[in-house]
Amino acid sequence: MTTGPDFDRDSVDRDSADPILTAVQKALVPGLKPGARVLIGLSGGLDSMALLHALAKLREPMNFGLSALHVHHGLSPHADAWASFCTDQCKALGVNCQVMRVDIAQDQGKGLEQAAREKRYAALASASGDVLCLAHHQNDRAETLLLNLFRGASATGLAGVPGSRWLGDKRLVRPLMGVTRLDLAAWVTAQGLHWIEDESNLDLRYRRNFVRHRVLPVIADSFPGIVKVLARTASQMQEQLALIDRLAEIDGERCRGPSGYLSVGSLQGLPEPAVRNVLRYALTRTGLQIPSAQRLQTLAAQLMTARPEAEVFVRMGEVGVHLWRDQIWLDTVIKLPLPETQLLRVGESVWPDGTLQVNAAGAEPMGLEVRPLGRGQQFQPAARCRDTVTEHLRAKGVPPWVRPRLPGVWFNGKLVWVAVLGQSSDWMNEARQALDVTWIPSASVRL
Repeated sequence: MTTGPDFDRDSVDRDSADPILTAVQKALVPGLKPGARVLIGLSGGLDSMALLHALAKLREPMNFGLSALHVHHGLSPHADAWASFCTDQCKALGVNCQVMRVDIAQDQGKGLEQAAREKRYAALASASGDVLCLAHHQNDRAETLLLNLFRGASATGLAGVPGSRWLGDKRLVRPLMGVTRLDLAAWVTAQGLHWIEDESNLDLRYRRNFVRHRVLPVIADSFPGIVKVLARTASQMQEQLALIDRLAEIDGERCRGPSGYLSVGSLQGLPEPAVRNVLRYALTRTGLQIPSAQRLQTLAAQLMTARPEAEVFVRMGEVGVHLWRDQIWLDTVIKLPLPETQLLRVGESVWPDGTLQVNAAGAEPMGLEVRPLGRGQQFQPAARCRDTVTEHLRAKGVPPWVRPRLPGVWFNGKLVWVAVLGQSSDWMNEARQALDVTWIPSASVRL
């Protein structure tokens, strides 16, 4: 039984005195299969260039493939030059480098740093590979702990960035988490490497830069070695968080209903702090970034007093969280725009909650319009009594927030087809032909 990849151990051992190569090798070994595709997120800065060259040295003896992804944010006038630098450096090492351009919207109620981070991780998640390596180091970990401490973060925030986690279907690894920035600088200098300097790293308007250049140096004057101490504290908080997550798993399993989803009624039997813990764990497992502890506290408080028949809504950043029919539902498409009124055409159209498919049954449909249902519409499905669309969809188990967004088809101002319900009795009686329209709903997201 092997515990690591089939790599040339003698070749690696020759570099065992090199602390950077040793750190990268140690971080990669768990779960690394022979021939694995390793992807590095490459900014071109000192840290990522050190990691690139270390990975390039280890790829042959450790038997893995290596590629790079440079995310082009377009925020600096030097962004094009940085992209060219990264591709040139990778070419010299025989490493394929992809440049992915992203558009950073600055009007979404979030800081520029956060918006850029989200776009960067989305790009990294979409790239192909088995293992994703990022160049965060010990100083980054210490800075993150301080930043989150100043924000009043819980154990989750104080734990900071983990050394390893999953990002989509890739294992995300940060091999340099135990290495200081000073040690990295000494290594790249000794290796004769080149790197780029991002001018924004000196801009004290960014909080991380302020902590890096103003706060930590002052603390270090009285507490030498503070970076290692803070990084060690973050590591200990990671252990505490793992135990908290384990408790959330146990409580969550006890509170699952017959459907396999969390039961609101069962959760109400737990103390509210335990409910917050279960919700935090379940929400983060879906990939949702909880915007603040206050939002989580609001959701838990609403859940503790929710009546079985009521629908409760709490906004969680760009996602809506609903308590409905004893379950917790996520509305992940709440911010997507609804299609405008348009003529019904053969083909497929994507809606927030599914896909509308119009099949070519003879001639192109004429005079039929499709638009979101809205509220208050009367409708009589085939072989059913007339009632409001809302009541018909409620009987079908369609969530309240989805109903007004579903597509309906109108002919001469009369509603003749509704997603989920199908065509009306009136249409069948008057037109004497079936509408060849299919609604394919998206899977609902529940905790």
